Order: sequence, then C-alpha cells, then structure tokens
Amino acid sequence: MRVELDRYSLRISGVRKLIRAGSLHYFRLPSPALWRDRLEKMRQAGLNAVELCYPWNYHSETRGDYDFTGIRDVDRLHDMVEEVGLYLIARPGPYIGADIDLGGLPAWILRDPSLVPRCRLRERAAFSLGFMKAMREWFEQVVPRFATRSNLILVQVENEYTVPAPYSGVRLDLWDLLIRWFGNSTLANLARGRSHPDSLLQAGAERGWGQTCLYMRELSRALRELGCEVPIFHNDLSPTRGRQTDVDLMGLDRYPIRRLDRDWRNNRKTFADFTGDEVSLAAHRPQDAIFYPQLQAGWHDSWGGPGYARVRALLGPESIENVSQAALAERATLWSYSVFCGGTTWGYMGSPDVYTSYDCGAPIAEAGETGARYEAVRRLNEFIDRFEEDLVETERVEPGDRGSWCPEHLVTRQGPRRRFVFLRNTTRRPKRVPTREDTRTELAPWETQIRVYGADGQLEGVSPEPLRWSPPQVGTPPPLPRLERWTFANTSPQLDPAYDDSAWSALSRAQIERGRVDMDSLGVHYGFIWYRGSFQGPLDRLLLDARHCYAVYINRELVAAGDQFQNRWGVGPDGARMRRVSLREVRLNKGRNVIVILVESLGHNKGFVDDGANPRGIVRIDDGASPIHWRFRGGLVRGERGMNPVVAFEGVERTGNQEVVLPHGWTGGPNGVGLYETRFRMEGVDLKQRSLALVFDPGRGKANLYLNGYLIGRYWPERGPQQRFVLPLGVLEADQDNHLAIAVWKRSRRAALGKVRLELI
Repeated sequence: MRVELDRYSLRISGVRKLIRAGSLHYFRLPSPALWRDRLEKMRQAGLNAVELCYPWNYHSETRGDYDFTGIRDVDRLHDMVEEVGLYLIARPGPYIGADIDLGGLPAWILRDPSLVPRCRLRERAAFSLGFMKAMREWFEQVVPRFATRSNLILVQVENEYTVPAPYSGVRLDLWDLLIRWFGNSTLANLARGRSHPDSLLQAGAERGWGQTCLYMRELSRALRELGCEVPIFHNDLSPTRGRQTDVDLMGLDRYPIRRLDRDWRNNRKTFADFTGDEVSLAAHRPQDAIFYPQLQAGWHDSWGGPGYARVRALLGPESIENVSQAALAERATLWSYSVFCGGTTWGYMGSPDVYTSYDCGAPIAEAGETGARYEAVRRLNEFIDRFEEDLVETERVEPGDRGSWCPEHLVTRQGPRRRFVFLRNTTRRPKRVPTREDTRTELAPWETQIRVYGADGQLEGVSPEPLRWSPPQVGTPPPLPRLERWTFANTSPQLDPAYDDSAWSALSRAQIERGRVDMDSLGVHYGFIWYRGSFQGPLDRLLLDARHCYAVYINRELVAAGDQFQNRWGVGPDGARMRRVSLREVRLNKGRNVIVILVESLGHNKGFVDDGANPRGIVRIDDGASPIHWRFRGGLVRGERGMNPVVAFEGVERTGNQEVVLPHGWTGGPNGVGLYETRFRMEGVDLKQRSLALVFDPGRGKANLYLNGYLIGRYWPERGPQQRFVLPLGVLEADQDNHLAIAVWKRSRRAALGKVRLELI
C-alpha cells in the first residue's frame, strides 16, 4: 500500500481519503477480550482508522526487559485491527502523554543522570546521548511490530514536544511558592486561558515560530532505519509558535473544552480557536494537509472533580458535532478523536491528576457502552461518506465571492464538484437563517450545519440534524451475588517493634544526608513505599517532605498523616514543603523505638518538561541529631511490585483474621492497612453483553481494590469522586470463582469500609 500526501489529504494507493480515526488505549483495557469489541464499535461508528500509542513504561518496567505478551501482545492487537478493516496510525513515542505516569516514559530513566528525559532540561534542549541510546532500544523493540503492517498509514514521533510550561517566564521557585499558596488549579486555568492575538495568525515560520532540532531529526531517522515508510508526523499545541518542522506532516491538537466548572454553551467563542488554523499552517508549511491528531472527543477528570457522569452530560453530543465540523471548515481531512474509547487506568499507571476511571465522556465509555455522543459521530460519518470525494479537496471561498451572507455564516468551501456552506449558531436559542431553500432554515442551539450544493447550484444535502437522544430501555437485571460476608485481617505487622525487617533493604546515613531516599532513587518507582526505622530514646525532631500521601507511625501508633497534593494539574512544580510532625503526645520508650512511614505516590507528573525533577516518596527528612537506622520495602501489601501489579494474595502477611459483615469500621488497632477479602461467582449473566462494576458506599480511608490479584482501582472517599469501579472481562472470570480484596489504609482515628455491591452497566 502506497501512502502519499499533499496539501489536501492523504492518497492511499492513489485514492484520496478523509481519515477519521479514534484513539484506543489498549493499556487501559487489560484484557485482549475487550480489544476486538472496541475496534468493531469504532468501525460501526464510521471511523476508518485507529490510533494506537505504545507506552514505553507499560512494556519495560525494568531497564533492558521488554514484555509484549498476554495483555501487552500488540501483535495480536495489530491482527485484530487488520481483521476489522481499519487503517493504523502508530504512536511509539518515546513520549506519548495520555495522562499516564511520566507521559509513558519508564521511571527507571530517572535513576541515571545521563538520561535527560526527552532531551529537555530547564525548558531548553539538552541532547542526551544516554537517552537516545535507551530510546533506540525501545524503538527496536516496538517499531518493527507495526512498521510492516499493510494497513499502516501514519506514524507519530514524540508528542507535544514544544509544550511550554505554564510557568514559562516565571522563576520556578516563585511558581512553586504560588502553588503552595493557591493550589495548582487556579494557576493552571490562568495558563490555559492564554491565547495568541488574531494578528499572530498571519505570521509565518520566517519569524522563527517553526522549530527544527536534532532530537526530532534523530527520532525520525530511527523510524526510517527501522522500516517505517509512511509519512511521519508530530502534533503541536499552538498553531503559531514552536511547531516542529522536522517531520513529513505537521499536526495540531484541538481541545476547545477544558473547564469542567462551567458550561461551554455559555461562551460564544468555544470553537473559535479553529479559525485561523489553515492560515497558520500555510505560513509554516503550505504543502501540508490540515491534520488534528488529537481532536476532542472527551476530557479527563481529576481527583476531587465532578465525576464522569457530569463530564459526559457537560460535553453532550453537540460538542463532538461542533469540533468535527469545525475541523472540516478549516480544510481538515485527517483527524483522530481523543479519546474515542474510555478505559481503566489500572494499577499505578496514571499521572497524578487522574484517578482510576478514564471514561472521559468518550463516545465509547469505559465499560464499552455507547450513547448519544457515539451516535452523533456515526450519523456525521454517514454524511461525510456521501461527499468524501469533494471534502478531501476543497478551497476556501473568499467573502467577496458569495461570502458572508448572514451572521451565522462561518465559511464556504469549494470542492471539485460541490460547494459546502458552513453555518453555526453560537447561542442557546434557535436561529432562522435566510437560505434560498425551505430545507432546514432554522439552526438549533449550538448547531453547526453544512449545506451541500452541486455544480448546478441545487441543494444536494444537509448535515444531520442535532441529535435528540433517548437512552434505550434496559430490562430488569438478573440477580447478582451479594457481597456481605468478608474476612478482615491486619496486613501491617511491620508496625510491631518486634517485626523482623532483615529482608528489607537498608538505607545508609549518607543516602539520607544526600537526600537520596526518594522512591526513584531507591528503585521503587510506583505506588507505595514503607520506610521502617529504629532509634534509641527520645527523638530530637521530625520534619518531613513526603509526596503525595503519607502516614507516620511510632511504636504502632498513628502520630501524623497528610497529603502533599497542591499540584492537581500534574505538570510543573509540586508546591510541596517540609512539615513538622508533632512529637509532644508520642509515647516513646527509654530504650528502642520503631518509626514507620508509609508513603503513596499518585504518579509522576506527565513529563511535558522537567517533571522528572519532582521526586516521590520521602523527598526530605530531618530527624535532628537522632540516629535512626532505616530500611525500606515497596508495595502496599507484600509481593506488590511495579506499575501494574498482580498480587499473589496467598503470600500476603495477615494477622488477626476475623469474619465481618459490611459496613465495618474500626478504631484503634490495627493501624496501617486492613485487608478485606471475599469470593463470588457470576452465573446467569452474559458478561459479553453487559459489563460489571463494583460500587462503594461512603467509607473512611484510602483503599486499593484487587480483582483476582490485579490492582484494578484506587479509592479515595475523602477526595472522590469515583465510587463505581469497572471490573473488566478477562480480569473478571465469567464462570469461575473471583477473588476480591480491598486494602484500606487507616490514616485517621477511625477507618471504615461501607457496603459494596455489584452492579451491571
């Protein structure tokens, strides 16, 4: 298959195609049983391509080791893509973004100072031979798996490489201080709201806005050497500044709706940023087609956010209709909806700003169900298919030639045989427009309409009417197993001063003095880490900088707990500080005492710029003159390792086993982590037709949810918003016993697990 491009479109084997792709995060669907279902639904929605990004960290948790088996078997996934009949757009990184830990870069690179992530340091290029060598090894593993596929049409190199930090131009220590005072949300929203004046759209690459750099050239060269023969592209954030020109095709992200605290329908300029993309690209690379590698189909929610039911309702079908037609109005003939398929950020995969669910209000939801937003895409694609041969090759009709003829007129485009008139109503009220025909003369609230005229001037078609959606009726669900009887045990024997921690790794005083006790320095990159120390007599003082969540226990008793999570955006400084742990009420022995500190990392920042400089775990500790002898161990429960742990629970330490009925709470002991376990079997339910979820009633204390050993959810009732966790088929056994474990971290006087129940979606 030959893939060529010009300023209008891709030509595949000589035929122009209007590429409509959607992103599929296979790493958020931890079961190949789900992949085909999502691919077939994408095809049924009228998409003709799928975009796959390959997280380096998901396939290589340890330097030099690579895993492409089982749930990581991308060769099997590529076979499915071909069988379903979709083109393939591949994104091997090395950085992919995707709201995952360090943007997909493996955290082990942070242990070696010669590996400068993405060849970026303090907002400047810092070409790193060590990083390039590691990147080349990754490319050698992943690129040959897609390079020779007959349906491959495009390959992306890097991702949003020129993204400026929100604190660009501000001293980092000052920005760090502002985060401590105000939190990152307000500052992030201010940064997101910055826009370029319209006059900038006329400027071109000759003014220095196009960028060329050795890093991007080397990435492209490696792809070619490893067999990629299709066009290579990169996607930029700004249409005017910092665009990468060392690629065959320039792309541009478009996420017009990024605020979840307001209704986009109240802002007449919500989709105005599209206007000018064509002019801006022409100033940089007039030979390129308009390409949106990330066209908004959803938006991620954060800890403490409104929840995905609200996100889905806020976006509505109108938003995806408007972004699609706004792209067409700017001559776009290639785009990929991001994200088109929701998923589950299982294990410790997420960047700090996202919780377990990654539904995003996507057309295909996390559990695989479809609704109004999916139907809107399907109907629009039926319209596009009718007129594709003209839409792939249009020119803008200037206002002087049958130009703006009513306030709602957006643009007119002329194809080889047909003319397309774009109208948009940017209000909440219906608007009548003075069309020559009686067909569809009223624009619904926030409707973008495309009117198609033939060479004879006759109306040949109009884009679909705004969708009026009624959810299908669902019958009475079958009875599900009741989860009432559980076993409960203490899984923190390490709080006991008599516990034998000789199998744990030791920390030297030199490591502490050099500040090398954070998780990455110790090789524990994800999730939880336990620090256990012993000392004689009184403790001089205790100052602690622990990120993100921590609890301190002395002689079994909880003495302090807190969170260092001011930066909710997951980009830039953490805004963390040293905190004094009060020792006034701590009962200390004259002889030996034991201190245990449990710290949870919510993930490394997204890796846009120098985010690797934000360590996790204990970053700084000051115990005065008290000589404490420290050891450490990773994992909330024993045997838990890596970014996506699968725990063998038969090896987990337990003491004080008892049977309990939910809801169940406890004060006093056990401190640390309490483990609830039960088993259930699904019978009489077709789990290929309906998905299953676990729903929590309110409780107290952070919790990890494990299904058959897989860490499938992270529950934070005090922060929220997630209370329902999808149990993916494949991890969930349809006709066998399923083991369910919930590890509750007691960080206050009382911990509690409310009732939990199974629910069909």
